[in-house]
Amino acid sequence: MKKQLMSLALCCPLSAFAAHPLVTDDTGTQGDGNWQFETNGEFTSKQQDIGHQALWNSTLTRGVGEAVDLYVNALYTHIQNRSDTAANGFGDVEAGAKWRLYDDGAFSVGLKPYVTFPSGNDERSLGTGRVNAGMTLLTQYVIDDWTFLANAGAVYQANRQGQRQSLWKASAAVMYRVLPTTQLIADIGTSQNADFAQRTNPAFVILGAIYSPKPWLDLDVGYRRGLNPQTYDYSWMGGVTARW
Repeated sequence: MKKQLMSLALCCPLSAFAAHPLVTDDTGTQGDGNWQFETNGEFTSKQQDIGHQALWNSTLTRGVGEAVDLYVNALYTHIQNRSDTAANGFGDVEAGAKWRLYDDGAFSVGLKPYVTFPSGNDERSLGTGRVNAGMTLLTQYVIDDWTFLANAGAVYQANRQGQRQSLWKASAAVMYRVLPTTQLIADIGTSQNADFAQRTNPAFVILGAIYSPKPWLDLDVGYRRGLNPQTYDYSWMGGVTARW
C-alpha cells in the first residue's frame, strides 16, 4: 500500500496552482506590490486500500513588477485509514514564479518555473525526499465572456521510492462568465504516471464555479472526476481567495 500512497503523493506537484478549482493556470499576475492568498480543500471518494483522503492547500503570492509573480505553496494531507502506513502531515513545500512574457490583449503566454523542497516525510509518503524542479508553459485567449486556457509542462522529481523521475503534464480549460460576479469552469488534464509498472496515465475532468462577491474576494466550488483507475474516482473541492 505504501507504494500506492507514494504514487498518489508524487502526482500532487504536477498540478499548477491555478485559480481554484482549476488545475490549468492562467497568465494573469497580481501587479507590482500586490498580494494574494489562496486556501482550499479537496475531499476524495473512498479508494481501495487507502480509504478517504483530504488535502488542504495554501498559496501566498506577491506581484513583482506588472508581469511577474512570486509564490510559495504548502500542502497538508490526511488519509482516513486505520493502517499504520496512513499519511498525515505536511507535504513538500513549493516555491516558484509566474512570468507573463507575451500579451497582446486577447492572447497571452507565460512561463511558470518552480522548485519543491523535501519538507514532507518521504518515509510516510508525504514527499519525495529530494529537491525537485519543473516548468509549465501557460497560454490564454480571451474573447468576450469566454476564456480559454492551455498548459503543458515537465517536472524532474527525484525520489527514493523507485518512481519515474522525469514526467510530463498537459491540461486545458474553458471559463465562461455568466454574471459579472460568477464564472463557470471546465478543466481536463493528464500527466505521466510516476509508476513504471503502470501503462495508463492518470487523467481527470473538473467542473466548477467561481463567485466573486467583491473585487478582492473569490469563493469557489468544484467536482473532480477521475477518467481512469490511476486517479481518484471523484472528489469535491472548495476554496477562498483574497487579494490586497
